Amino acid sequence: MIAFSRRPADDPAEEAARLLLRLGVFMLFVISLLAPILARQTVYILLPIGAALLLISAMLSDNPRSGSSLRALLAAPPVWAALLLALWAGVSLIWTPFEGPAERFAKAAATMALVAAAAGLMPLRTKTSNLNLLPIGVGVAAVALMAITLLMPPQYTVEDILDVGPLGRAGLGLALLVWPAMGALAVRGRWATAAALGLATVLACALARAPNALPALFGGALVFAAAFGRPRHASLILAGLVAAIVLLAPLAALMTHLVWPEHAPDFFRHLAFWGQMIASDGLRTVIGHGFGAATWGVLGGYLTPATPRSLVFQIWFDLGIVGAAALALVLARTSLLVGESRPALAPFLLGGVGAGFVICLLGPAASQLWWLTLAGLDAIAFALVMRGQFRKRRPVLPIGFGAAPSGDGAA
Repeated sequence: MIAFSRRPADDPAEEAARLLLRLGVFMLFVISLLAPILARQTVYILLPIGAALLLISAMLSDNPRSGSSLRALLAAPPVWAALLLALWAGVSLIWTPFEGPAERFAKAAATMALVAAAAGLMPLRTKTSNLNLLPIGVGVAAVALMAITLLMPPQYTVEDILDVGPLGRAGLGLALLVWPAMGALAVRGRWATAAALGLATVLACALARAPNALPALFGGALVFAAAFGRPRHASLILAGLVAAIVLLAPLAALMTHLVWPEHAPDFFRHLAFWGQMIASDGLRTVIGHGFGAATWGVLGGYLTPATPRSLVFQIWFDLGIVGAAALALVLARTSLLVGESRPALAPFLLGGVGAGFVICLLGPAASQLWWLTLAGLDAIAFALVMRGQFRKRRPVLPIGFGAAPSGDGAA
């Protein structure tokens, strides 16, 4: 006769921690992807709530390794580079010509601190039941976005060009989060489901006409193809490429202005205008105009609508060479970090880095605060997937396991 040993009663605090963790992941990767389709402001509310649930779960859990996990995250080179970027942005508030950027900097810094704490205090191993919520959320959001855009085709206004509408925001969020979601599926052998999820995302972004979402997905696909089978080598190339683009962007702009000083082609129009600004600013380009100067300059009419909307331009215009070097370091070290993950997972994560960089390079989304919130959500998704417990099938229970040995009096 087989005798089954009874599990000891679980700690109520540990059970509560697991429940809050599940609720937090559900809030972040299901509700946070669905709600912004209808209301653009919900992403600002749902991310802090979901991250707070993860933090409370970590405090209730008796896992002694949570603190060391957070310390390891804070010691990671990408985080140090991000702290340098944030520190220089805060210092630049001293000479920024506007008052609004101070409040925006406080909100951005608080969001990133919350994201770092939530990602650092998550369990060292993500359960499959929690991990499944990421591809489920991306799939449901993609289907919902396609249905809404087919029923009500989006009509973008001039305001939506500067501040992307709800459908566009939802599409860009899918373009970011589909990569870790596909990675979570493919690592467990669900390649067909991962391909279907990617196809649904492409269709949803195309129907929603999310600005620069399709170029981002195409760029991510190129990085994924280059990294497939050789992620370490591809991560080195990607790190050098993104750093070179960020650091050499002003030189490219200045050369474009010299080639077309009057009427540049439409594709190079914004870049030529930036080159004209560099030629007139001189050394001010190296120092920067202060955090938020580009955004508030356009909104206040001090800069023309031809001003570039990319994140690379804004970093250079606001923070100068120090901010650009910090951004290049963030992107390069992130590429190297995700390239060291599981060989089957790393190509998808590198594709996600490539897609996010394309959006930052092209704009206009990356100049908005909601984009920073989406980037924080994407960072939590990367941490969730990189800590996943990946199995292609359930372990088989050996025959006779748990049977009472002879002579123990078992009848």
